[in-house]
Amino acid sequence: MSNTPQSGIALTYDDLAALFVKLGSSLAPNYLHGSICGVLAAGKRMAQEDWLDWALDQMAPSQEVEESHVTILQGLYFKALSEFEDPGLSFSLLLPDEDAPMLDRLFALSEWTGSFLGAFGAAGTVQETSDMPATIQEILEDLAEIAQVDAQSGDSLENAEEDYLAIAEHVKVSAITVYLEYNEPPNSDDSESVIH
Repeated sequence: MSNTPQSGIALTYDDLAALFVKLGSSLAPNYLHGSICGVLAAGKRMAQEDWLDWALDQMAPSQEVEESHVTILQGLYFKALSEFEDPGLSFSLLLPDEDAPMLDRLFALSEWTGSFLGAFGAAGTVQETSDMPATIQEILEDLAEIAQVDAQSGDSLENAEEDYLAIAEHVKVSAITVYLEYNEPPNSDDSESVIH
């Protein structure tokens, strides 16, 4: 579903899922992508080494991580950042493609949303909900509801491709909106906040 010329590496959900399995990780690519998007949306940035440590900590690989794997994981970070910064709004959610069963896609969307919210909250940009604009509060509440969808909830969506696409688009636009609220335009001279 997601290729990115900005990072120089084509990063598809299926390829990343295969890599994660090869590395002995039970983490899904959508979860890791949602997490980094939550951190970025909160206005935080990571040094390459810190991102790699953070990603590997979440992945908990049981196999050796090679240099080519490191390049791919770094590409995931830069893909998310470059898509958020793109004035053409090229940002996309890293999810299974339309050939995957609807329940798998719904679960992946829910998991992406939950990891986005968790990372956004953990970044510490906003200490109190009352410190947020009302629009952002509403967005985060919507995302929290979507994050709680489970496989049983998906039974009614089994044949509802349009509903799924509308929800995924809502999550995408919501993530972009949160990002725009807490980030300066990319050409800003302000120093970036880096997580170590």
